[in-house]
Amino acid sequence: MKRLLWLIVAYSMFLPLTIAAQSFKPDAKTPSPEALAAAHKVCTDVFSNLAAGKTEEIATWITNELGYTSDAASKMTMKNNFKSKLDLVIASPPVTPYGKLSGYDLLDESYLPNSSRYFRFVFISYHEAAPLIWEFRFYVKPDGKVALNHVEWSEKNPFEYMSCPEMRYPH
Repeated sequence: MKRLLWLIVAYSMFLPLTIAAQSFKPDAKTPSPEALAAAHKVCTDVFSNLAAGKTEEIATWITNELGYTSDAASKMTMKNNFKSKLDLVIASPPVTPYGKLSGYDLLDESYLPNSSRYFRFVFISYHEAAPLIWEFRFYVKPDGKVALNHVEWSEKNPFEYMSCPEMRYPH
């Protein structure tokens, strides 16, 4: 009987804490509309430049964003690397499976849970021979300016890419 009474008292002491912990939900944070708009504009500019064949301009921008702490030689290597990869994207088949850009769509816009300062966009670009998936990750700096933190493009099938576990952050 003593043991039962002790269990009831112990349970009743922790029940309010359990209920409070389950019902507490922090205010959801998301990036500001201004940050999202700035990032959308940047992506639009990238695709416009890609359609116009301005791969050097895109490579310079990516290098300035991602290589801001690099020395001049490293920046030049990074820029040349990005430019050659971008040149291959827009080269016509049979050189690559892609070719001239004919359009793009936003597939996903996602944020880290409760972070107003880190987010990503996933686009699909349509080329003369095949689509390509692009992922842009952005960081909102303390001054409110949006900076590219990561960029990649993937040759994976769009359905495979979008089903990867890392693509399943909440929106």
